[in-house]
Formats: sequence, structure tokens, C-alpha cells
Amino acid sequence: MKRFTLAWKAAEWLPYALLQYRQYEMEKGKKFVYPMPIYRKLTSEAEQNDWYAAAGRPVFENYMNGIRREALPGIEAPYGFGVMKNTGLVDVKGLLDTLAEDLTAKRLLIRERFVHEKLKTKENYVEYEGIRARRIVFAEGYGLKHNPFFGHLPLMGTKGEALTVEPAEKPGGIVKSNVFMAPVPGSRAYLVGSTYNWTDKSLTPTREAREHLLEKFRGLYQGDFEVTGQRAGIRPTVKDRRPLLGRHPRHANLFVLNGMGTRGVILAPRSAKILFDYMEFGMDLPAEMDIRRFSDG
Repeated sequence: MKRFTLAWKAAEWLPYALLQYRQYEMEKGKKFVYPMPIYRKLTSEAEQNDWYAAAGRPVFENYMNGIRREALPGIEAPYGFGVMKNTGLVDVKGLLDTLAEDLTAKRLLIRERFVHEKLKTKENYVEYEGIRARRIVFAEGYGLKHNPFFGHLPLMGTKGEALTVEPAEKPGGIVKSNVFMAPVPGSRAYLVGSTYNWTDKSLTPTREAREHLLEKFRGLYQGDFEVTGQRAGIRPTVKDRRPLLGRHPRHANLFVLNGMGTRGVILAPRSAKILFDYMEFGMDLPAEMDIRRFSDG
């Protein structure tokens, strides 16, 4: 939820995504989903009124609670916190690491750099380094910009940086203000972020982002803390904020799955299922997700 509006497809697709993560938790005997409230710091009476008004709308009844008046450990909030329910976080790193281990054990994952020029496209199959398959799906994130088959798609890429901190007092839950702070599963640390940079496409953390985040974080958190790390990444953003799914216009065996932006945890499972059904059963792609929207008309 952003600015008291639900993110695109959030209400419809979140249950499906959680089901996939929960099933994998049961299969592997590990925990990836951590339910917890989100506390949105309010900064004025006007924001309090806006929160109450939005919380009274049916569309938000499953997500918005009342206002918490008490301070959180290390965080003062004279106007309180708007409390969000049915929220939490997914341990994406733990999930991906476990998936990689699982696929490696089944001899279904090869860890090496993919060289697009080595891919051979035939009428009924593709071949790469001796591996033959009916189809190939490119799910490369921002790396799509270097893909000779799909690099023309309008994937912008937005760099984001975040800090890892260990606060003396832990607020519990996720806190959202000018920055967010969210607990890192399995550790004492919190992730503080994030920045948006539309020009720098490197994966190098910067001093400017660190100083910016520290300034914002000190305005939110009044306790002592230690900075233990900094990270950077490129969000695979698209100008219309919709995923990129579809078939290559000339190579019928080449497909793309990309453009999840900042909401891959919610969008990716359902998007992958939609693309699978399109490839295997000929089901239509939603026009707003189909890459042909950038070539038709």
C-alpha cells in the first residue's frame, strides 16, 4: 500500500504468492514467511484523519488497523503510528539460497555466466552448450538490457541502496517513515532503506546514499545503533509499472519473464504461472503484461 492506495494486483495475487511460499516452507522444513505488523509513522493531525478515513473504506479493511498511540522502542511518534495488519516480510535470500541448493542437488541448476551468442535457435527447439530444450525463458532482472533478443524492451532499472544496522532497542515489526526499517530474519540486524537512483546503473554502494540514509534514519530512530553493512541493487522497473511477459516476435521458442519492479515477492509467483499457462496451454496473456503492448498500435 502506498499513499493509501493498494499496489497493482496486491489484493488478488498476495494470497497466491503466500501459498507458494508456505508450501515450500512445509516441503523444506524451513521458515521464509514472517508475519508482522507495519507501523507507519504519522506526522500530523491531518495524517491521522487521513488514516482513519482510509481505514474505514471496505477496500482497506483487511490491511489497515487503528492508530497506535504508544511509542515504539527507540522511536517517538507524537501523532502515533498507523498500524497495518496481514503484513510481514519474506526472507528472499533464504528462499533463493534454499531453491538453489535444491535445484543443484537435482542437477537442474548450472552456476555460470550465460553467453547469449552461444544460444542456437531452431524451429522446434533451442540449444545451448549441448543442452536442448523446447523453450527458454529469460528471467534476468536488469541483465535483460544486455540480452540481444529482448534488450529492446523498455526496462529502465532503478538503483536502490540500503544499510544494515544493529539498533540498541528493537522496535518490533516493520517501521515506515521517510525510510523503512525491517528486521533481517535470523539476526539482530535491521535493514534500513532505501534510495532511488535512475542514472547510476552500477552495483557499487555509494557514500552519498549512505549519508542520505543515515540522515533519514536518525530522524526516525532516536536510540544508539551500529551500521554493519551496505548493499546496492538494480530494481527491474518498467515505465508503466507492469511486468514484461511474452514470446519473442521472431523466435517462437524464446520467452521473457521480467519487470517485477519493487514488488517481485508479490508479483513473481503469479506472473510465472501466467507465462507457464501461455506457453503450455495457449492461454492468453493479459494485455497489460504482454510485451506486445510496446509494439502494437
